[in-house]
Amino acid sequence: MLTLYHEKEELNNFNLRKISKKERDMRLKSLIILFSILVLGCSNNQVKEEKLVTIQEEREYLKKYGETLSLEEILEIAKERNLDLRIKGLEREIATLDKKIAFGNFLPTITLGGSYTRLNDEIDIEMDLNMPAISIPGLGSLSLPSSLQTKLIDKSFYTTGVAAQIPIFVPSTWYLYSAMKKGENISQLAESLANKMLQLQVMSEYFYILALESESETLNNSLKSTLELEKKVETSLKVDGVLEWELQKVQAFVESQRIALNKNQRDLRIAKMALKRTLNLNLQEDIEIEKIEVDEVSLPPLEDCVYKALNGNEILQITEKGKEISEDLKKIAITNFLPKIVLGGGYINNSNQTLVDPDFLYGNVTGVISIFNGFKNINEYKKAVRREKIGELTLEKQFMTTVLEVTKAYENVKTSGELLRMAKLNYEAEKGKLNQRKVERKVEMIGDEEYYQALAEYNEALSLKEKAQYQYEMALGALSIAMGESPFRGGN
Repeated sequence: MLTLYHEKEELNNFNLRKISKKERDMRLKSLIILFSILVLGCSNNQVKEEKLVTIQEEREYLKKYGETLSLEEILEIAKERNLDLRIKGLEREIATLDKKIAFGNFLPTITLGGSYTRLNDEIDIEMDLNMPAISIPGLGSLSLPSSLQTKLIDKSFYTTGVAAQIPIFVPSTWYLYSAMKKGENISQLAESLANKMLQLQVMSEYFYILALESESETLNNSLKSTLELEKKVETSLKVDGVLEWELQKVQAFVESQRIALNKNQRDLRIAKMALKRTLNLNLQEDIEIEKIEVDEVSLPPLEDCVYKALNGNEILQITEKGKEISEDLKKIAITNFLPKIVLGGGYINNSNQTLVDPDFLYGNVTGVISIFNGFKNINEYKKAVRREKIGELTLEKQFMTTVLEVTKAYENVKTSGELLRMAKLNYEAEKGKLNQRKVERKVEMIGDEEYYQALAEYNEALSLKEKAQYQYEMALGALSIAMGESPFRGGN
C-alpha cells in the first residue's frame, strides 16, 4: 500500500516536471524571439555603397553646365564631388556616432544568456537521520534507516536568463558624454573649415589656369613678332646687311619663344589636371573655363576684421573646444576617486529538477570604490591637469596667431589692391599704344614686326592685369577665411 502511494506520487511529480519543462522551453523561445526583434529594431542603417561613375556618366553630369564652366559652377561641383570634403563629412558622422555611443552609457544594458552543463556523474548528498525505531502495535518494531541519500544536482542541466544593469552614480559617464559632444562640434567646425579651404584651393587653381591662358596669348604674339624679325634679318643677310652670327642670335631667340610657349602649354595641361583632381573628374577629359572680372571692394577697418576673426575663426574655435575637452578629461580623472553605483537585476531559469521553483527574479545594487591601485588615479589626475594647462596655453597662442594672421591678410589685400590699380593703368596705356600702332600699320608707317611687338606688349599688360586681379581675389579670400567667412564672394 505504501509502495503504491510512493509510485503514484513520483508519477505525478514526473508529469508536473514534464509540463514545467515544456513551459520553460516556451518561455525560452519567447525570450529568444523578443531579443531578436530588439536587435533588428536597434540596427542602424548602413552607409550606402557608392558606385563607380563611368566616363559617359561623367560627361552627362557636366552637360548641364554647358560648354564652359564658371567659377561658381566649379565650386558647386567641388562641393558635391571632392574626396577630401567627403572624408570630412564621414569624420563628422563618426564623431556624432561617438557621442551617441557615450550617451548609451546612461541607458540600461540588457543581456540574454544561456548555458548547458553536463557532469561525469550525479552529485548526491547524504543526510544523517539518527531517528529511533518506531513500534507499531501488532507488527512489532520498525527500524528506520540511519541516513538518507538524495540527489543534489542533475547530471545534465541548462540555465537561461535575462540580466539588466543601469548606472545610478557613475560620474565619469557624464563628462565622457560632454567631451564627445564637444568632439562632434569640433568635427563640424573642421568640416566647415575644409569647405572654405576647398573653395580657396579651387579659386587658386582656377585663376592659375586663366593666368596661363592669358600668358599663352602673350607668348603667341611675341613669337609672331620674332618670326617677322627673323625674316627681316634673313633678307638683310642676303644683301650682306648683317653678319651670320646675328641671324643665329635671332634664330636662338625665336627658339626660346617656342620653348616658352611649349612649356606654357605643358603647365596649362598639368594645371587643368590638378583642378580636375580636386573636382574628382576624369583627368583625361578636357574642360574649358570662363574668364572672370574682379573689382576692388571697400575694406572695413582692421579692428572690425580682427573682431570678426575672434568670433568666427574656425581654428580658434576648435582650439577653444579642445581646451574644454581637456577640462572634461580632468573631471573624469577626479571621478576615479569617487564610488560607482550600479543597479542590476534579471530573471533566471534552471532545468535542474532538484529545484522546487526553477524560475526566479533577482535584483542587486553594486558599489565599487578604488582604494589603492598603485597611484594610477593620482598620476592620471596630474596628467589631466597638465593637459588642461597645455590647452590654455595653446588657446592663448592661437589667439595671438589669429590676430597676426588677420593683420597680415588685411595688409596683403591692401598691397594687392595697389598692384591691381597700377596694372590697370599700365594696361590702359598699352591699349592706347596698340590702337595707335594699328593706325600706323594701316597707313604703312610701321611694318608687321613693330605691330606684333606692340600687340605682344599689350597682351603682356593684359596678362599682368589679370594676374593682379587674381592675386587680389586670392588675398581677399585668405582674409575672409581668417575672419570665418566664405572666400568666394558669391559663395555661401
